[in-house]
Amino acid sequence: MTSDKNSRQELIDFEAIRPAFAVTGGLMLSQVVEMTGLGGSTIQNWIKRGWIMSPVDKKYSERQVARILIIDMLRKSMQLENILRLMECVNGDVEDQSDDIIKDADLYIYIYNIIKRIEPLEKFTLDRLDGVIDDEIKDYHGAGEGYTGHVSDATKRLHDALKIIMLTYMSSELRKRAESELEKM
Repeated sequence: MTSDKNSRQELIDFEAIRPAFAVTGGLMLSQVVEMTGLGGSTIQNWIKRGWIMSPVDKKYSERQVARILIIDMLRKSMQLENILRLMECVNGDVEDQSDDIIKDADLYIYIYNIIKRIEPLEKFTLDRLDGVIDDEIKDYHGAGEGYTGHVSDATKRLHDALKIIMLTYMSSELRKRAESELEKM
């Protein structure tokens, strides 16, 4: 991630960092801060508000880091209360994994894969977005098998959430481009 507020946020390839969680048992706050560019107080505030589970033994799991990445991505164009509502539609209570339709890490990986497929933004269309989301859901992280949730409407909820997330992400990117163009005037 760059420190320039107007530059594009670099996406983190979660699959590349996933082995670190297995080896270390989680990331320390300083590592999460360095990876995300967020302040430690911001992350701790999100924990206090109940948006992210508290770390265990001062270590953040892949679930917590993925949720931090998702919230950070969305907060640039969506109110935090709406982000929480969206995350609750996907995964219910942050403390209860039994109501999740998908793991937060897997949700982030979907987001990452979809963004990579819809870029460059100049070639983006809403029809193409629906198709890309459908393709990703049908090919669950390259496993060749489709996503199936444990509740009847899980696939639709996942599709709808991914569409909202992508529209929010693209809105943020377009806003940054507009600000950049304005600076040139």
